[in-house]
Amino acid sequence: MLDFQKKVEILRGYESLCYTVCVTLLIDEQAACKMAEETLCQLFSDQDFWLMNETERPSYILRLCKRGCLQWTRVNLLQTS
Repeated sequence: MLDFQKKVEILRGYESLCYTVCVTLLIDEQAACKMAEETLCQLFSDQDFWLMNETERPSYILRLCKRGCLQWTRVNLLQTS
């Protein structure tokens, strides 16, 4: 299994993907930054993610980002209505 520093190094490579997806979906930079951070933290402890090969990871990250952004949007719509 990968050590802490190696995981962090790999996740840094996906940081811009997470943020780009989140800011595109949420349009709110502050919320997108928070959502990207939450997604990366979730990935850190996600055993399935670490067992995937590199070509599978971007689509997995995309799904997690979309799910998180959808949830954020639902919560914020409920609060404003």
